[in-house]
Amino acid sequence: METISIVDLPLDIKIIDILKRRGIRTLNPPQSEAIRKGLLDGKRLLVTSPTASGKTLIAELGIINYLLSKGGKAIYITPLRALTNEKYNTFKDWETLGIKIGMTSGDYDTDDAWLENYDIIVTTYEKLDSLWRHKAKWLNEVSYFVLDEFHYLNDPERGPTVESVAIRAKKRGIVLGLSATISNGKEIANWLDAELVATNWRPVPLKEGIIYPEKKGFVILYKDNTSRKIYGDDAIIAYTLDIISKGGQVLIFRSSRKLAESTARKIIQYMNFIKLEDKKLLEIARKIKEVEDAGSNEKEDLYNLVLRGVAYHHAGLSKGLRDIIESSFRDRILKVIVATPTLAAGVNLPARAVVIGDIYRYNRKVVGYMDLIPVMDYKQMSGRAGRPGFDENGEAVVVVRNKREAEKVYERYLMSDVEPIESKLGSENAFYSFLISIIASEGEKTTEELMEYVKETLLPKELAKKYFKSGLDWLLQHDIFAEMNDRITLTRFGRRISDLYINPFTAVTIREALEKNEKGCEIAYLHLLAYTPDGPSIGVSKAEEDALIDELNCEPFVDEPEDEYEFSNYISALKVAYIVYDWINEIDEDTILGKYGIGSGDLRAIIDTMDWLTYSGYHVASVLELKDHQDILKELHARVKDGVKPELIELVKIPGIGRVRARLLYQHDIKKPEDIVLNPEKVKQLLGPNLGEKIVREAARIIA
Repeated sequence: METISIVDLPLDIKIIDILKRRGIRTLNPPQSEAIRKGLLDGKRLLVTSPTASGKTLIAELGIINYLLSKGGKAIYITPLRALTNEKYNTFKDWETLGIKIGMTSGDYDTDDAWLENYDIIVTTYEKLDSLWRHKAKWLNEVSYFVLDEFHYLNDPERGPTVESVAIRAKKRGIVLGLSATISNGKEIANWLDAELVATNWRPVPLKEGIIYPEKKGFVILYKDNTSRKIYGDDAIIAYTLDIISKGGQVLIFRSSRKLAESTARKIIQYMNFIKLEDKKLLEIARKIKEVEDAGSNEKEDLYNLVLRGVAYHHAGLSKGLRDIIESSFRDRILKVIVATPTLAAGVNLPARAVVIGDIYRYNRKVVGYMDLIPVMDYKQMSGRAGRPGFDENGEAVVVVRNKREAEKVYERYLMSDVEPIESKLGSENAFYSFLISIIASEGEKTTEELMEYVKETLLPKELAKKYFKSGLDWLLQHDIFAEMNDRITLTRFGRRISDLYINPFTAVTIREALEKNEKGCEIAYLHLLAYTPDGPSIGVSKAEEDALIDELNCEPFVDEPEDEYEFSNYISALKVAYIVYDWINEIDEDTILGKYGIGSGDLRAIIDTMDWLTYSGYHVASVLELKDHQDILKELHARVKDGVKPELIELVKIPGIGRVRARLLYQHDIKKPEDIVLNPEKVKQLLGPNLGEKIVREAARIIA
């Protein structure tokens, strides 16, 4: 595949200069192919190529060239908030051309009118869907859409929104899809009305292999049929030590948090023989001790691991801890990260070698059942091997138990194509939300007009028709849609749940429970919200199950279900309710983490979701004019974010004051913002002169 020199590109000299400043002289094969297929002429393209093959630069060139020649706005859409930050920082380079870069994610109940002053907006699929529902005026100026990580169409949770966004984006402007390698690229490109740019080129060649035991050690059998032997008692440890002793870094994927943590602890027992940058590691370990958003036990555990050049990484860790681990690995100071597979989908974190420790993972719906991981997941993990500029080759190995399993894995993962991309709109939850989204963003429609959008989905036509009929009936029956003069429109209730960005089944569950019940206890409200389809789910052991039910001292709004699967949701929601109840009653964070066996990242995720759901519950109660429920939910919402009792609500509204500082002030008779302004010296004495002064200023601003 021929490459193109940047000086031969028909681009503004200012664009060429920025590329030169980045050290780019020649476009790589996927980038060159995208140019040949019409990227700079505003053609719609779907680019499929491996991880780290320079797809972001394709989007940058497409967007910048389009904006400089045609004007308007462009949106770069990613499936994950972490990627949004990463892409935003990449695009900041172009601000020297007078192009303004904005970023938005989270907070779904707003139209972000401030973004009208920006030219390129980086956001998530969910946030763009929400902005369309809010009919943000500035979106009318957007005529260029980059759909990043487009293979997320296959993700059961995010796929429906990716598909829904793609359907509307292609009606509104130029679409550029960027995806990992997919097996039915032609079909998906046709669906997008785009031309396919498909390549398997990688900046660092990848050697794929399988490790299996053979007497006194292990054999690594590579895809090209070469092999080598390594020695030791444990395949993962033997291979890891082999790579790091040669100056490489290793990323190990394990199927669960427990396995990730125990593997990291095992590895440090062998790190005494490895040359490490002890001074720098001590610096990083100290930073970990200082992280504010993490529990003491996590910090202590990671402190001891990091001193030996190793860390684990999973969603149970706080963002502060994950950020330090990622940046230390990028700086090549940490030698080994043992992670759960979520890391493969998220941030860009390459290593010389990747170890896939497990090809099975637990099925969330069938207790005790293990599934083989999809080929796409294998490709995403193995694709992290090889650091451009540091490694001649990347190596990815799968650990298996014996030679017979090695043959199966060789066929399934090393020699097979990834699964074809298929629609994930084939469930009531997903499809009914899709219908709401179309009416909310595109305005009222006749049944026939709405059906035109349904025909645009990737669902098989007969299945789409079936869901359309049942969806329309259900949404009309539950007062979310109304039919007037043969046109489908949103009711007041429907408009509110669309703006809140909650699942229609969540809204109906809340409405039915509130209409049926008188005022309840705090646990009853928290349990109801956690039990909805939008609620956070969490593992519950058998011993915990009994304890949670025994502890229940008030009547929940939701009856205990007979069905085993529904009961596991019910009990998970009860555990979430107790976690949040302890949090809003100012129980110490370390105590909560220990009592419920969760990580600081879990606690933060639960609080964020319940913050949104208490807000949504309050607004559902308001629309239904259920005053008693409304007042309780309003107060619960005010308490959940900061984890405080009712008397501290006013104090935590002041920026810089959290639950600990608020309680300290309250104990010294400073109970509201006015007390802070009237007692500045006392506040400085309690919080220190600098922080105290800042808090006094903020309190004055709030009163004003």
